[in-house]
Amino acid sequence: MGKFYSDELEQGILLLYFQPDTSKYAEGVKLIEQAVAKDEPDAYYFLARCYAWGDGNVKDDDKKALSLSKRGIELGSDLCVLGADRFDGLHGELEAAMHHSLADSFEAVKRKAESGDPMAQYAVGLFYYWQDIASLQKPKSKAEYDKNEIKNGKESHKWFRMAARCGCIPAYQNVYRSLAYGGNGIAKDPQAAFSFAEEAKDYVKLSGENCRSLVSDYEEIKNYGRMRAWAEMGAATGCPKCTNDLGRIYLYAWGVPEDDKRAFDYFCKADELGNEYGSYNVARCLYNGWGTPVDKAKAFVYFKKASEKDHSYAQVYLAEYYLEGKYGVAQDYTECRRWAEKAAGQGRAKAKYYLGRCYYEGVGGVIKNPTLALRYLNECVESETKFGDAYRYIGIISDKELDSPEQAAINFEKAIANGCEEAKSDLARFKKTLFGKWKRR
Repeated sequence: MGKFYSDELEQGILLLYFQPDTSKYAEGVKLIEQAVAKDEPDAYYFLARCYAWGDGNVKDDDKKALSLSKRGIELGSDLCVLGADRFDGLHGELEAAMHHSLADSFEAVKRKAESGDPMAQYAVGLFYYWQDIASLQKPKSKAEYDKNEIKNGKESHKWFRMAARCGCIPAYQNVYRSLAYGGNGIAKDPQAAFSFAEEAKDYVKLSGENCRSLVSDYEEIKNYGRMRAWAEMGAATGCPKCTNDLGRIYLYAWGVPEDDKRAFDYFCKADELGNEYGSYNVARCLYNGWGTPVDKAKAFVYFKKASEKDHSYAQVYLAEYYLEGKYGVAQDYTECRRWAEKAAGQGRAKAKYYLGRCYYEGVGGVIKNPTLALRYLNECVESETKFGDAYRYIGIISDKELDSPEQAAINFEKAIANGCEEAKSDLARFKKTLFGKWKRR
């Protein structure tokens, strides 16, 4: 990184911004605190960042961040001036503590960046990226501001790329994210984002989460070869999400021959690493016999594990288990409703079938309410159009509660068409008239 700070401050910076192991952040913060205790001016900037933006996994404390910035400014830290301006604290006591103007501090930090300090390069990049520079440019119109924004975005990337080449992880992230998704004066250019990431992996120590961003974005464009390569990189760092992604790649044969056993093994590893998607996929494999013998009782254990971590699809399965009382699980309508409500609250339409059942039958701690049951069931089939059981219960309510043979039979037909065998006996109680209308036999 070069010699820009004391040894302990430099080591603290390296642990926070140049390596991905979060378990080392506490040590990095401690080293920065030691530099602060010795009144090293720029150390106040880095510790203020921790409290202002959670760097080093420090809990946010704006008051502490401002206090640190003020002391750093008093000691002459130009980085503290830019940092305080970034979180809108450069007024009152902080402004009074300044030795010179914001423009002078910016130029001082820029000179430091030009001399090779990657953290100064990162700070200059932020000043352009978030348009803080506008307070110095003083645009006279919205059109001029918009024009400057594009120029500033390009300038920010120049500095971020310089910092990233030195291994600065957040600088890398800002380049990648702005190219991948656009914003802050940067035009969206996913291909440029991919090219940058493929280059940067040679000089930035990327975390598993960084790799996961590439996995997700390559999946979106169905470039499964690069998706797998980045998933393997992420999994090698111990990233549970990337490990789960490798399982999906082999389960769905995305660019590789289908290998359910290998997929199951990856899902088991992701589960061991604490990933709820891994737990959910282990459960699905056990439920369906993908890469492992069918064991629906054991699948329940993993569905529950994922559900307790708020995995909404797993919660739908739990509702099914508790409603039916199968596979060694005791029937429990209250638990069925509880998990169905959680899943429905996260947008899982199929969960509304189980809520509809509870309200139609008046179980699970609710009063029988066919009207509400029908509403839930209709909401279910609006999204889950191939869910035969939901159509069957719409038919039952139409028949028994609404006295509508026509609607009952139509929904029983839909239920049968979507795999519900039980609806065949329901439909057998109806027949069509010569005029094509359904009536009870």
